[in-house]
Amino acid sequence: MKRRQNSMIDVSRIVRLASAVAAISVAVALPASARDEVREDPAVVAERLQHMGFVQWGKIRWSHGYWKIDDAKRANGHVYDLELESGSFDLVRLRRDRG
Repeated sequence: MKRRQNSMIDVSRIVRLASAVAAISVAVALPASARDEVREDPAVVAERLQHMGFVQWGKIRWSHGYWKIDDAKRANGHVYDLELESGSFDLVRLRRDRG
């Protein structure tokens, strides 16, 4: 009887370990796939620009982990070139165009 009890404990440990590994794998894989989808969708960037107060912009392009936006114009008429970080869309660079 004691041998059977140890055997069941070993199976239980293996099942728990396998479940934990599967859960971690899913948790790591899902955000990575979501980041790739967002990275490839300029519509998300356009939505973020509107949220930041920009009313018009030129070219939106992906380069080396950042979204680069040319000639982004605010309602007050000021024009900027800017870079947004991938995934978080945090503002990394904001340069006002003079002229």
